[in-house]
Amino acid sequence: MDAETIRMPSYAILGIDSEDRFKDYTEARAVTSTSFNRSPYDFQITKNESLMNGFFTRLAITEINFPWVIPNINDLTSQIRFEYQIVGNPAITVTIRLSYGFYRPSEIASEIQRIVRNLVLDLSGFNMRYGTDDTEFFPNQRPAFSYDNVSFPIAFLPMDSDSPAYPYPASARQLFDLLGFSNRNTTLSIVRDGLTTYCQSVRYIDIVCNQLTYTQALKDTMSQSVARDTMCRVYLGDANTPSTISPSDPLFCPPGCAPFTIYRQFSTPKFIRWLPDQPVQGNLRFQVFDDNGVALADSVARETDTESSNWSMTLLVSED
Repeated sequence: MDAETIRMPSYAILGIDSEDRFKDYTEARAVTSTSFNRSPYDFQITKNESLMNGFFTRLAITEINFPWVIPNINDLTSQIRFEYQIVGNPAITVTIRLSYGFYRPSEIASEIQRIVRNLVLDLSGFNMRYGTDDTEFFPNQRPAFSYDNVSFPIAFLPMDSDSPAYPYPASARQLFDLLGFSNRNTTLSIVRDGLTTYCQSVRYIDIVCNQLTYTQALKDTMSQSVARDTMCRVYLGDANTPSTISPSDPLFCPPGCAPFTIYRQFSTPKFIRWLPDQPVQGNLRFQVFDDNGVALADSVARETDTESSNWSMTLLVSED
């Protein structure tokens, strides 16, 4: 039998940290909402020399550490319209607004119930629940919202997109969508439920750096209306740590409903083709996009970037 000698490929590390967009902490402390490089979700690494030289042929993200500090109730997902009709009177529509922050599903239900009950005395019997229901209409343990008001019919409606009250496009996920509601919830009824939902404002992110992917011959594509060449896609959910808490438990907290750190070691990373005589330039721009294809720095974290955090990743560069 013929023997064949196999030499394992050798790698070098290319480490990226969003905090390195600043030369020192003096510069970092001076950042304002209008500063260049203000956001860790859209930043530029700038050096006077190449970041990496050598005859390497491919690179890939193998590890990422991404603190998730963007609340699921934010500028896009904090408002919904509520409609009720007292017998003998025309229907009345009001806008409900939740304070920004991280909410477990049970907390969203409790807060909306509190706000609605305080609108008028006639709504003091309004009930809203998540994951369970005391009536015969809905099955227990389903991750969905249900509500009832036996005195007179009620309904929930989405905000009007691109309006003064909600200046975001129709592609934006609203509180109406986060609650798992559909057109059937816009019809007045004394009792209704929604579709299943984990109350996430963002389900995954795409990390993009055009300077590191432009040499790949096979371009990425996706089901979104705008396709980008990505370094990697990071899902908030982690199959390795499934929840063992029932949706009916007030402590039930899907990923994205509380701050946490996403840590991934990619067992099957995307390998990016590289030209051997091409160095990694010292000017790299990294952008993070949400699951609607919107830049994270321009959507839920767009105001002053107080709801953002530095993140880092490790790339392996193959010399063989």
